Amino acid sequence: MKVIHGGNREKIAGQLGLSADEMIDFSANINPLGLSKYLLGVLQQSLDQVIYYPNPEYPDLKGAIATHFNVSSQDVMVGNGAVQMIFDTANAVQAKKALVLAPTFGEYERSFSRSGMAVAHYYLKPADQFELDSNDLINYLKGQPDIDLICLCNPNNPTGTIIKPLEMQKIVDYCSQNHKWLIIDEAFMDFVDHDKWSFVSHLTEQSPVIILRSATKFFAIPGLRLGFAVTKNKALQDAWNQQAEPWSVNTLADQFGQHMYQDGQYIEQTYEWLTSEKPFLLAGLKALPNIQVFDSFANYYLIKSAVPDLREKLWHQRIMIRSCADYYGLGDDYYRVAVRSHHENAQLLMALKSVVVNALN
Repeated sequence: MKVIHGGNREKIAGQLGLSADEMIDFSANINPLGLSKYLLGVLQQSLDQVIYYPNPEYPDLKGAIATHFNVSSQDVMVGNGAVQMIFDTANAVQAKKALVLAPTFGEYERSFSRSGMAVAHYYLKPADQFELDSNDLINYLKGQPDIDLICLCNPNNPTGTIIKPLEMQKIVDYCSQNHKWLIIDEAFMDFVDHDKWSFVSHLTEQSPVIILRSATKFFAIPGLRLGFAVTKNKALQDAWNQQAEPWSVNTLADQFGQHMYQDGQYIEQTYEWLTSEKPFLLAGLKALPNIQVFDSFANYYLIKSAVPDLREKLWHQRIMIRSCADYYGLGDDYYRVAVRSHHENAQLLMALKSVVVNALN
């Protein structure tokens, strides 16, 4: 299955004879507060450093991340965005067969397949609100002993469901006891209740676990690219460092990452926005006919609608949403919508109401 991503405003706007700025993009889950003024200043002050190679060890960047998460610098690995981290992790673990959820982010399967792994799917059920039952997953793994790598997106994309630390610990313990690697992708965890449900603080040297994180979504830098990973497992650290490419983080992203968690005002403003706008958008979606919405811990909602060509109909109202037809376990009646500003969320709800009401007539 080809992986399709959201956020291609230029392409859709061009098809409609519009400029990209005329489209409201709910298809990409980026913080609508945009780039913070403080971090913009950091980038501007770092421009004169681009004539030099960055330190390929990235000690200051790793140190800043390690301080924020209360881990050692040697526990941190950095790269050119979370997608690169997925591919690098796949190369480092050298597993033979991976298990991914369905539905989930499509780059896992692509990276594992390119690394020569077979890929199995564990299907989440709409009747269970796509929530993962850790005991059921473990029972499934017991029947699939050749699976030696499990990948969990937490919160999951596109469902927004979460595995809390006590449930995650059951899976970690099973993997430890049965010699399996576990990747936990926490790319959207920054949006979840002040990082409350992250598993980073639960890592031990015995944990066969690597946690992936992204600066892209929360700090609104998809064009800059910065991802990182945390593991306390020495074997995994060594394997990663042996295959890591030099200078995978550019100078501007390096400087950005050193300062991003110092911007407390931006972080709090983001939580204030999300605390207000998530319930507003959720209530509005639930009030619409012909729309089923699934609860979410993240900054987006998965919706289901029988209205034909819902995405394309919204394009003509200058609104983009993410079709989920390319996700295993979902069909062309599923869509993902990001939480944006209050004005934009209200526009989405008005446009959706217009489309679904017309579909009923």
